[in-house]
Amino acid sequence: MMPPSPLSKSAPRRLNPDGFPRELREIASPPKQLYLVGELDLGVGPKIAMVGSRAASWHGLQFAEQLARQLAALGFVVVSGLARGIDAASHRGALAVGGQTIAVLGQGCDVVYPKQNQALFQEIASRGLLVSEYSNQTEPLPYHFPARNRIITGLSDALIVVEARTRSGSLISAKLALEQGREVFAVPGPVVAGAASGCHELIRQGAHLMDSITDLYREMPQLFEQIKGNLPVPDGSRALPLADHHQELLALLTAGPMVFSELLANFDGSIDALVRELANLELSGRIEHLGTVYQLRVR
Repeated sequence: MMPPSPLSKSAPRRLNPDGFPRELREIASPPKQLYLVGELDLGVGPKIAMVGSRAASWHGLQFAEQLARQLAALGFVVVSGLARGIDAASHRGALAVGGQTIAVLGQGCDVVYPKQNQALFQEIASRGLLVSEYSNQTEPLPYHFPARNRIITGLSDALIVVEARTRSGSLISAKLALEQGREVFAVPGPVVAGAASGCHELIRQGAHLMDSITDLYREMPQLFEQIKGNLPVPDGSRALPLADHHQELLALLTAGPMVFSELLANFDGSIDALVRELANLELSGRIEHLGTVYQLRVR
């Protein structure tokens, strides 16, 4: 028996198919209903799904959290499945910058699974959105999770597979996304460990290689047009003009490549502002992001 959530005393909102976003209504085998907990509108967007290994490497977790921070800071909604590993890192990254995230569950919205994600579960319920096609008290059965993947991809404009082995369940999500007409991105990784072998296979099959947010912009600039001029301004962030932040970061990077923590330690602004400005500079081609390092782009 999975541990009950404090949410169990309040019934989730039930949504019938006529209230689904159009993209979800049009997938093969759409859910018959959805149960929602949270104030976020299911139709808000654009949305990027992020999935990957439950037993993720440190590098995979770091990349997922950092990418989710950048996406959420720019105004994208991060969609994932609240599993261990890459899913949890993606949700945490979005929440860390005050962004929006949706967790699609393989159990009822009143059941916490896995139990180590209870705090994250509660935070998404209060600041994001929990979604399930299963009613309250439904346990997380094994076949629920492949089924819920069609909802993760059906809600999203694109899917990013961050780290996955050849037989990973994340490849089911990639197959579903392609069948639904979604763009699929895969993050390459070290060959020796084999943790990204599934991502490499996806790239061989035609998935877009993803090593920074610039790759998403290159393939789907229309999504960035949807959020242009609507970037979130977190409470407490400095009110410096964008150009001032740009010049400050460029000046820091003239000393050489720096990791995120070094930039934050020397940046005259909040972590939220730093994430947004790094993303903007990368998209404009002024800097590049190589692994965990930021550096000036050589023209």
